[in-house]
Amino acid sequence: MSCSILFATRRSETSRAGFTLLEVLVATAILGIVLTTVYGVLSRAIIAKNHSEERAELYAAGREAALRIADELEGALPPTAGNNVVFVGAPGSGAAPADSVQFVAVVRREFPGAQSRGGRALVSYSLDPVQSTPGLFALRRQEQLLTEPAPDETTDDSGMPAPPPMPLAAYVLDQVAGLRFRYLDPQSGGWVDHWDTAVQVAPGDVPPTLPGAVDVRLFLADADGGIHDFGTIVDLPLMALAPTPRR
Repeated sequence: MSCSILFATRRSETSRAGFTLLEVLVATAILGIVLTTVYGVLSRAIIAKNHSEERAELYAAGREAALRIADELEGALPPTAGNNVVFVGAPGSGAAPADSVQFVAVVRREFPGAQSRGGRALVSYSLDPVQSTPGLFALRRQEQLLTEPAPDETTDDSGMPAPPPMPLAAYVLDQVAGLRFRYLDPQSGGWVDHWDTAVQVAPGDVPPTLPGAVDVRLFLADADGGIHDFGTIVDLPLMALAPTPRR
């Protein structure tokens, strides 16, 4: 009799130590809710972090490109008689602003044989369409050296005449939605969309010189399709220099 009572007591204690199916299902549901909430919070945090990093990279690239263009424009040389120094700014013809500018500035170029020197170069900025992404462009920079080569650069290692320096072109930035330039006319004090110092003028007329300032506007598209405007206005201090008189 005592053995039966002891066995029943141990069996009852064993039953109370386990979990019922209902308790397991409730615990699993609560755990699932907690994990889903934690996953959602972490997922939103990661998405926000990636979005912030992409936006920071976009803003840094936009500011750097706009300031680079402005810095080179600031050193644009005024047109002088008897050479090919020009400043040409042309508006784009498409729906999106796709202007271009071409000017002469002093740059540094790397030559074969680890030689480098400064010189005048024809620098241009323009937009090339991106085939894989309609409506977007790549910002293209090109420079063509105009300065005559130094005596030790006129021949190659074999003594043959060295070829003239080739134009250097590179894409500065992609995801560009537009590029716009405006030019301050020092005569009227107003902004214009076109500038050309290579136009022919009538005898006795003052030949065109550099604009007083250039308004640079660069438009970049983010991953969500938003457009961001990066711009600056740069003065052209060499505009005040008088052209070299003809001999």
